[in-house]
Amino acid sequence: MSIIILEFARSLVNERIAPQVFVEAYIELYRIERDNNLLIKDEDSISKCLSTIFCLADLYNPESDRDEYELDDQQLIEQIEQELKKLR
Repeated sequence: MSIIILEFARSLVNERIAPQVFVEAYIELYRIERDNNLLIKDEDSISKCLSTIFCLADLYNPESDRDEYELDDQQLIEQIEQELKKLR
């Protein structure tokens, strides 16, 4: 199971890491696990959650001139929290 990147996402929700730092690191960690075929070993629900968080991280834009579909700090945290709650 991709426990490290899952717990890393929880660290963001628990305010242990800044959104911008989270996004850069999460995207890289996700790609490493994907490229090493580790993600395919996860349960479907976990795989879907991690993939959705990857997409949310990709939509993150800390700048004030963000497009309407892009996420700010709070929106990113809230959306990821919703995804994590689906696993419980």
